[in-house]
Amino acid sequence: MMRTSFFILCLGVFLIFGLTGSAFALQSGGVEIGDLETGSVVGQPFKELDVDIAFTAMKVGNKQGWYPPTAILNLVAQGTGGRAGRPVLLQVTNKLESDYSFHLTADSAFAGPTSMTAKLTLKPGETKFIGIPTSDLTYVTASNLLNYTNPSAKDDLGGQLLILR
Repeated sequence: MMRTSFFILCLGVFLIFGLTGSAFALQSGGVEIGDLETGSVVGQPFKELDVDIAFTAMKVGNKQGWYPPTAILNLVAQGTGGRAGRPVLLQVTNKLESDYSFHLTADSAFAGPTSMTAKLTLKPGETKFIGIPTSDLTYVTASNLLNYTNPSAKDDLGGQLLILR
């Protein structure tokens, strides 16, 4: 009886520590949003990082949307010269005459409960920066594809961010 209870206790402790360890790996740093001068991600100021991709809200024809409609982020060591853990920095600018939202997330069909999401609303002419730890992009995005859109605009021309790793 004593041996069985001890075994069950050890198994329970092992499962608890095993499950919490994997949750921390999926939530390594979180997305940070801010200005170039005041923002930082995982201890590195935005102003010390190179902008990896710039997104611009603009009017194309009669529709508003984010440009470019497709972006590729190369995290392969040869493509980026070996990031060495350096976070990814995205620049988001609103060139429209009204407020516009930017929502970056994994496709809902592949998104887990710890899926990375970034949401912000920009005033006309405003620029913000989004800092993302590289590990959040490599471990959380199962399909290597993130979608960006303005969810409040039904005719928004959203886009896709493909992550090569």
